[in-house]
Amino acid sequence: MPAFIDGAPARTVNAIFTRIQRQAAPAVPLLVYLRPADIGAAVARIHRTRGEPWSSRNVAFVENSPWARRRNLHGQDAVVKLYQAWEPVVTQLYGRYPFPKIMVTDPQHDWQVTLTRICAAVRPSPTRRETRS
Repeated sequence: MPAFIDGAPARTVNAIFTRIQRQAAPAVPLLVYLRPADIGAAVARIHRTRGEPWSSRNVAFVENSPWARRRNLHGQDAVVKLYQAWEPVVTQLYGRYPFPKIMVTDPQHDWQVTLTRICAAVRPSPTRRETRS
């Protein structure tokens, strides 16, 4: 995401992803994608939960990014719009990730189940499969 928020074109983001993937390949890393179904609600919840000064710093960071400045975005809405724009990019990258992966939608609804699923995915097995919820 750092390149994306700095305004890099999609080909640059893809090249960075490919380089990281190549470097990490010997470890056969498990990718865990904790995906919110409603990005706006997730941002609001996280800002509420983390409180100040974290929320203000998060907003300021996003507002001052090249991505948000080019779009004249401000406040919490800038953070929401950033993650909404990032979603198709991360979905595409997730789709081409060649190693074991797991996507958990709205993990906050049941952290125990989420952690159980992640731990099960981490256990070595001869054939790991992608799982989605």
